[in-house]
Amino acid sequence: MSDDANLMPIGRFARAVRLSVKALRHYDEEGLLVPALVDRQTGYRYYARDQARDAVMIAMLRSLDLPLASIRAALGGSPRDLEAVLARETERLSAELEQRRRALRTLERIARAGTLAPYTIAVREEPAHFVARLSGTTTAERLVEDSTAWVFAVMEEVARAGRPARMPIVCLTEPPDTDGALVVYACASITPPPPRLGRAKPFEIPAATCAWTLHRGSYDELGLAHHALFAWAQERGHDTRAAVREIYLNSPNEVAEEALETEVLLPLGDAG
Repeated sequence: MSDDANLMPIGRFARAVRLSVKALRHYDEEGLLVPALVDRQTGYRYYARDQARDAVMIAMLRSLDLPLASIRAALGGSPRDLEAVLARETERLSAELEQRRRALRTLERIARAGTLAPYTIAVREEPAHFVARLSGTTTAERLVEDSTAWVFAVMEEVARAGRPARMPIVCLTEPPDTDGALVVYACASITPPPPRLGRAKPFEIPAATCAWTLHRGSYDELGLAHHALFAWAQERGHDTRAAVREIYLNSPNEVAEEALETEVLLPLGDAG
């Protein structure tokens, strides 16, 4: 059987297509590359020569970090299916690459500062703010992109209502839920009485005693300031379950990214 001109045992086939025997067995179990024949008595797997192309394509796509589900769709679908799979994977890899770049920039910031928490933290009494508030749910990966979009959206609503933009412009981010989802409130300050708004709603951010720090630079690195505040508050026995407040002192439309200034505040409560 193994000498059949059209069939190769798994070891020879693995060498021919530059995949491991373990990988071929896994692809068989996943239904991605099923042997042409399995000996019922010995369980040995045999592959046809015309399966080599699929095997080589699988190896190539795996080297590009495509998951098996995407590879299955690419191999078995139409040209349109292939185009859709590749578009999705390009978007996924682009997002992962940007996440890596953000991580690299944050590590470089820590290295320059020489400390894991490069912030001076103080306590301040933050007054109440009457705002137009727009809410949304996002993830840690999309937090900066989504919250920035919501800030501009709420500012546009206030402007359409005939009110001038006022400082502060604030974002409140609730702690993540069990699935990692984050509720964000994008807020633009307004004066009473509230104007007629669309999706946004009038709201008063209550006064609070807060741990405070100033972040200079990219919004992508604001997580460092959040963690520094959490650590500082936990060390002193404070409850850290309140929404973090970010107050934007300038805008990416006005200054370079490295000149952005953001106040980050964590309302303090007693732990327990």
